Amino acid sequence: MALVAEGPGASSRDYFDLFQLAPQFDLDLDDLAARFRNLQRAFHPDRFAGQDAGEQRAAAQLSADINAGYRVLRDPVARAGFMLQRLGCDLKALERQPLDGAFLMQQMQLREMAQSLAEADATAKSALVDEVAALMDGALADFRVALADDKLDAAGEAWVQLLYITKLNAEVAGSSEPE
Repeated sequence: MALVAEGPGASSRDYFDLFQLAPQFDLDLDDLAARFRNLQRAFHPDRFAGQDAGEQRAAAQLSADINAGYRVLRDPVARAGFMLQRLGCDLKALERQPLDGAFLMQQMQLREMAQSLAEADATAKSALVDEVAALMDGALADFRVALADDKLDAAGEAWVQLLYITKLNAEVAGSSEPE
């Protein structure tokens, strides 16, 4: 792997190519972690300390790309967005598309539940955590099916729902944190 920068910047890098992985949604995360460690070992900027300034900059950029790629590929929501972008979808446009009203109403109700949880109500929080996890699993399954069927509109809608559910999950996780 050459250290020469490819494309106009890190955003144009294909992380599947960088990690020498087939571009598929389901990944072996242990294999991804091993590939990450191997790439970091091979291209860490400290290994290029004795090289000219151009090689040092290229090594630093490649190391940053490796870190960014690992963050994206290990997170299923970020990976889904990356895959859509890779297929030519405009993620910002997808985020502006209207969502199903029933989904939005469900999100509002679950957020209200999260906000109203008492710190001592571990059972209710556990049930809410489980409900949000089931929503996440369902949206991930919808994304997988839509992507496999080349239905980018449906995959894009599932990805946007994943963004909402991820935010809801963070709110639920923090709902019993002391203020």
